[in-house]
Amino acid sequence: MEAKRAGPKHSLPRLGWDWASLRPTLQQHLSRKAATEEAGLFQHSRRRLARSFAGVMGGILVVFAALFYRLEVENRLQAFDEELQGQARIMAAAIKYELRQGQWRLVLNEVPFLGSKTQPLEHHLAYVRWFDAAEPGGAEPLGSLRQYTGSPPPLELLAGSPHHLSLGFETVAEEGGRLLRQLTLPVQQEEQILGYLQLAVPLEPLQLSLGRLRWGLGIGIPLTLGLIGGAGWILGGLAMQPIRRSYEQLQRFTADAAHELRAPLAALMSNAQMALLAPEEAQPRLEKVVSSARRLSGLIDTLLQLARQQGSLPWEDLPLVDLRELVQELGEQYRPQAESLGLRWQCDLPGPAGKWRVRGEAALLRQAVENLLRNALQYTPAGGTVQLSLESRRHCVCIHVRDTGLGIPPEHLPHLFERFYRVDTARARHTGGFGLGLALAHQIVTAHRGSLRVASQVGEGSVFTVELPLSSSRHFLSPSSG
Repeated sequence: MEAKRAGPKHSLPRLGWDWASLRPTLQQHLSRKAATEEAGLFQHSRRRLARSFAGVMGGILVVFAALFYRLEVENRLQAFDEELQGQARIMAAAIKYELRQGQWRLVLNEVPFLGSKTQPLEHHLAYVRWFDAAEPGGAEPLGSLRQYTGSPPPLELLAGSPHHLSLGFETVAEEGGRLLRQLTLPVQQEEQILGYLQLAVPLEPLQLSLGRLRWGLGIGIPLTLGLIGGAGWILGGLAMQPIRRSYEQLQRFTADAAHELRAPLAALMSNAQMALLAPEEAQPRLEKVVSSARRLSGLIDTLLQLARQQGSLPWEDLPLVDLRELVQELGEQYRPQAESLGLRWQCDLPGPAGKWRVRGEAALLRQAVENLLRNALQYTPAGGTVQLSLESRRHCVCIHVRDTGLGIPPEHLPHLFERFYRVDTARARHTGGFGLGLALAHQIVTAHRGSLRVASQVGEGSVFTVELPLSSSRHFLSPSSG
């Protein structure tokens, strides 16, 4: 029974499965899946940004359009009322109160549109009515209809009885549903009310102009919202670019850091286990454990330094540093190492001393220049030249590190100061580098409000330039530049 059960365990290799060949395919599939999920995440964030932008701007646009329409209605209605009031004043000025045959009589024959001896005004008046004052000294406006022209009045007005009148402007509707703008005003002479003049005009011209305005807003607002949505989509994409780059850098940093930490830890475990298995060979194994521990400690120290140097240093509180003395000390320190590697060493120090002072931390600036020098010594073959020089400019001091090494391809220059980035991965691992030296140097120089630039040609070498503002200069770069 046991032999029969063991048979199926070996059936999978007999079918021709090759797990070693399937591993790259599986990894490629997982990579594509992760990339798809990442792209979906950023697209979702971009859509949310676009919707939020369109919602906020659309809300502002709608509120602005509503306020604009309301103000426009009020302004056009006011202009409409002013024109109607002007016509009413012209008519009121034509009313005469004369003494005829021993009696004071009201003469309306010369009133435009209302009288029989005048031509009507050039205005589309719906009607003009005159009401005699029922109580000339009364507190309320009461009047009985005496004369009218245009649209016939309601039956209750034709009865001749006093009727309460609403002075001023109001909007009324005729029996057919047509809206009219009506004005009723008192006409008086020597503080005695003679009567009331009432006139009205159709609101069709105002309604037509407001209808055209509503049509324009109804077409313009959706089009503008569409443009706002498109602009939000474009701006969302632009806003997501630095976030995506930071996310990619963080992913690469995490992957590289995990890889770099894995190698020393694996060496520690391997050598420790071998030392336990073979006590007589423990000495060399323990030496390798110490070496791996130092390598791991160096990596952790560098990462901590990178974390501490985020942002700029307090400019006013920094001490003065003489860069000429600093460069001179580094030149004397690294000359024996360069000569031992078969390199020509040059250190150019212009004089006089005392005018090369900058504000900064001497230990940090020394470390930044040392990282550049170690990089030049590592990647310059025997017989080449490494040069350290100092140059004074108008508002700054420049430290140049030149070498005649391998050079850097142009496609690697934009990423040269990223953490864990290596141009030659195999050689960097052989020399024990982590790809953090240039990143740390760049961060230190930027924290001192300076800049670090590189110019390189493949096969001819590279030039790294550290530019730091003089202590007496205010023309320095912002911490985010470079």
